[in-house]
Amino acid sequence: MAKAALHSLTRHLAMELAPHGIRANAVAPAVVRTPIYEEFIPKADLDSALDGFDAFHPIGRTGTADDVATTVGFLLSDQTDWVTGAVWDIDCGVMAGRN
Repeated sequence: MAKAALHSLTRHLAMELAPHGIRANAVAPAVVRTPIYEEFIPKADLDSALDGFDAFHPIGRTGTADDVATTVGFLLSDQTDWVTGAVWDIDCGVMAGRN
């Protein structure tokens, strides 16, 4: 549901803001190694727990904050000045399908 809301919000914002020259895009990451997991996974178990998601990602590893930040930086650049209303799956291939 959250991803569907993200898609809908992004598209609607893109249409509303386009006349003002504002682009609206979003990213939809899969499992990314961030401190949020420390809220419910003991710190001593964190690496092994996240390593357990490696097989979930077709390329075979969980993401990093840098993986997401690089794409966000690209979307904010002039190289994508004709892109709006897009949701980029930064998920190591999860949405493409898993084995």
